[in-house]
Amino acid sequence: MDKPQPTIDEANRLKALLELNLLDTSPEEQFDHMTRFVQAYFNVSICLVSLVDKNRQWFKSKQGLEACETGRAESFCGHAIHSSDVFVVEDTLEDQRFADNPLVLDGPKIRFYAGFPLQTAGGHRIGTLCIIDTKPRQFSYSDKQHLQDFGKVIEGLIRQRSAEIATDKQSSFTQRLISLLTKPSPLWTHRTVAFSISLIVLAFSMFLAIQTDNQHVISQADIIEHLTPDESINDAWWHYTLYIFAGGCLATLMYFLLRLPANLRKMLHILSVNQVRNERRFRDAIEALADGFIIFDNEQKVAVYNQNFISLYPELADIVHEGISYQELRKNATVRSLVKQPDFLDDLRKQQPERIIEFNDGRWIKMVERPMRDGGIVGFHTDITELKRKELQLIEARQKAETANVVKSKFLANVSHEVRTPLNGIIGLLDVLVDDEELNSQQQFYLTTIQDSSNSLLQILNDILDVSKMEAGKLTLVSEPFNLTATLQSACSLMNTNADASGLSLSLSLPKQELSLLGDPGRIRQLVLNLLSNAIKFTKVGSINLTATYDVVSDTQVNVTITITDTGIGIPETMLNHILEPFTQVDNSAIKHSSGTGLGLAISNNLVKLMQGTLTINSQEQSGTEIIIGIPFTLAKPAEYNSATLISNLNLRDRNVKILLADDDKTNQLVMQAMCDKLQCNIDIVNDGIEAVEAAKKLKYDVILMDIYMPRMDGITASTLIRADSLCQTTPIIAFTANAMEGDKKRFMDAGMDDYVSKPINKVHFLQTLSKFLR
Repeated sequence: MDKPQPTIDEANRLKALLELNLLDTSPEEQFDHMTRFVQAYFNVSICLVSLVDKNRQWFKSKQGLEACETGRAESFCGHAIHSSDVFVVEDTLEDQRFADNPLVLDGPKIRFYAGFPLQTAGGHRIGTLCIIDTKPRQFSYSDKQHLQDFGKVIEGLIRQRSAEIATDKQSSFTQRLISLLTKPSPLWTHRTVAFSISLIVLAFSMFLAIQTDNQHVISQADIIEHLTPDESINDAWWHYTLYIFAGGCLATLMYFLLRLPANLRKMLHILSVNQVRNERRFRDAIEALADGFIIFDNEQKVAVYNQNFISLYPELADIVHEGISYQELRKNATVRSLVKQPDFLDDLRKQQPERIIEFNDGRWIKMVERPMRDGGIVGFHTDITELKRKELQLIEARQKAETANVVKSKFLANVSHEVRTPLNGIIGLLDVLVDDEELNSQQQFYLTTIQDSSNSLLQILNDILDVSKMEAGKLTLVSEPFNLTATLQSACSLMNTNADASGLSLSLSLPKQELSLLGDPGRIRQLVLNLLSNAIKFTKVGSINLTATYDVVSDTQVNVTITITDTGIGIPETMLNHILEPFTQVDNSAIKHSSGTGLGLAISNNLVKLMQGTLTINSQEQSGTEIIIGIPFTLAKPAEYNSATLISNLNLRDRNVKILLADDDKTNQLVMQAMCDKLQCNIDIVNDGIEAVEAAKKLKYDVILMDIYMPRMDGITASTLIRADSLCQTTPIIAFTANAMEGDKKRFMDAGMDDYVSKPINKVHFLQTLSKFLR
């Protein structure tokens, strides 16, 4: 930390500061209303009028700070008084002079400082008008000019106050003496006359000395004749000396008394000149302000205003003048015709000291009014038309963005619904066919290939929806027990085929101890599949390795680290800062060597953030890539979920389970019919909501699967009617729909449904949902 050094004229500077009689005085409104305005004008945390003493800086006026003073050694103002211009530190942590300053590291944690050095009439820099903020900011040349203008006003206030103190020190006696002595004949003002009268007084004293000496000699003749000559001389010398000394003192006193009126008039002249000079400086300062400036006295009459005020309101050039009252102005027809809502002139002045007024000519003016110590009001008027125009443009742009976002959400919802419906038929029937043991190996290979392609298409659809949810901040995670080893093995097993087809080896290194964690296994699997898919896609020769390790933090917490490395083409250094952005790909050329949407890494990064984890990418072009994921988990009791276990637990074969499906899509009907046949449970199928209501009244079903969009009557209306029937109030109704957007599930639950299964149907998820209601 650099400590501020004394100024070159330190002794004279301190003397000038003490002569102002400002240190350790009470707060004064004329200073406080200026610092309040400056604080609001620059929108900063702190604004001060700081006076730099020998070993401290003391605050004559302060806004946003409790302390009355701080040491000079750590002060910013101690540096600012060495400058002839505005002293600015835009970021204290980036400035070696202040980075370790206690006022930066601790309270008030200064990150930005700007101070204008305040000067006395003699040119001594006694302190600053400074603004302080707790965050770094840029300070333009225009900002410096404005701070300098406000500082000039403060200088005028200081000099005016100094003149007032000097005048107040004159006693009432001196004032009466001045009034008596300044009116006599002009001859008394001449130095020669005063000197002549003083000589006359001296001569008169000598004359008295001679006369009294003669009388002394006559009266003391009998004594004097016995004195020696030396004694006689000494007696006469003391006699004359006494009279001459008394006469000289009286003459000197008379000289200065006669010169007093001239000196007093000279002093009054100097005070008058200083007052005029201060008034001129004050006038120059307010004229230099970029804003309109006006002062009303304690009788609410115009006392002072600048030319910028008239420039803001040229229509009032012939109306506004010194002495006109606020009441006259607010009732004036011209004044009221300027603004769109003139009612603010009537009774809101004291209630709203800061107002933004719209004018009929399209302008917007910000008016800030503050009370003064004598009961008057000072007002600042700023034209913020351009700022308001930009604000309105931002509001309009935000409304357009919100409208576009609504349109996008509707579009994605429609796309999701329309794509998921045929996908449900494809994936559902493939799930049924893949389990057929009568198919030969080639047929199994074809079906598996189709199944993988369908799942890839579904993954792309899910990625797009995930990005939409992330942008809206609505992507959520489930929390359920899952086996980390089984989840990672499943993901690697799915990607083995792709790796083999590309001539690559995919190795997996997992902890020896199996972990049962509490989290979202589906999102973990999606995360790993995205990263493995990218690794395989961008690796032509070599291998991909997945390694999982963990560190036990406590009895219930564990940190899991998943590392995926490849020997692929790597990521250019210029792309590392952008590769996690949506729709960003390393290969953006017209002839792409690798397919994809560019969403995988962006979704993975957001998923890791949602899990309170970190994702780090280390890569060099043509040298491969390493992705390290660290995620904290809570330990859970082991849980195993697969279709065989779930089917066994449900034991549908011996329970005569009856399911009602309401769906108008023939493919979906076919898929559910085949799936229920495999589960060996009974299913009745209807084509719309009306048929679903009639069927529910005729027969009590164990579960009702309800599509949402159907002809004649939709699923939500049908569910409401079924719930109104006392016999069906407890029948579980599961929404079975291709609507998979955020908020759909809540909408279905609010309609009286018990759960939600999205299309295309996932067998395990479907069985898990059934198990909630078929116990």
